[in-house]
Amino acid sequence: MSAQKPFEITPNGLFVRPPLSSTLLNSGFGTPRGSGVELGEMEAVYLILRGRIEVDNPEEVVKALSSRKRGFWTVYAVFADLSNQGKKVFYDDELGIILQREGEKMVYIPLSLDKPMTLKNLLARAKTYVERSWTPVLAIVDEHGTPTYYSVDTRSPSKELLTSGEEGAP
Repeated sequence: MSAQKPFEITPNGLFVRPPLSSTLLNSGFGTPRGSGVELGEMEAVYLILRGRIEVDNPEEVVKALSSRKRGFWTVYAVFADLSNQGKKVFYDDELGIILQREGEKMVYIPLSLDKPMTLKNLLARAKTYVERSWTPVLAIVDEHGTPTYYSVDTRSPSKELLTSGEEGAP
């Protein structure tokens, strides 16, 4: 009788069996599934690349997980940066955003040169998040994979808003 492998690639990411699964859950990673934990692709790649979990053929596993979605490495750059800052975040595959699990209710919208978004679409998305009490943040990833964050102000322009950034403005 063969022993079960501690990891299994699934349609949603990577399934991790005990005892590592409880350690990952306690660290804020994954979703409980049966006796283990299901890691999303972002979480699994992050933990593999950080050396927190060891899998056979890590290059193949990372390639398999990262090739599932267009623009994976742009989103991953934001996910990894926020995780490295100690923020508990998860990627919402359906919405294409990163949500902060603890602390402030922040929603990060990853963007790169190869994934443009119209201003109208951005504003509509940001207003939806504000209505749900989330603070929208643009996460622009440059060609080197470095994210820069910008808050999104969804208020209508006013004279005060237009001049508030000017030096010497009232």
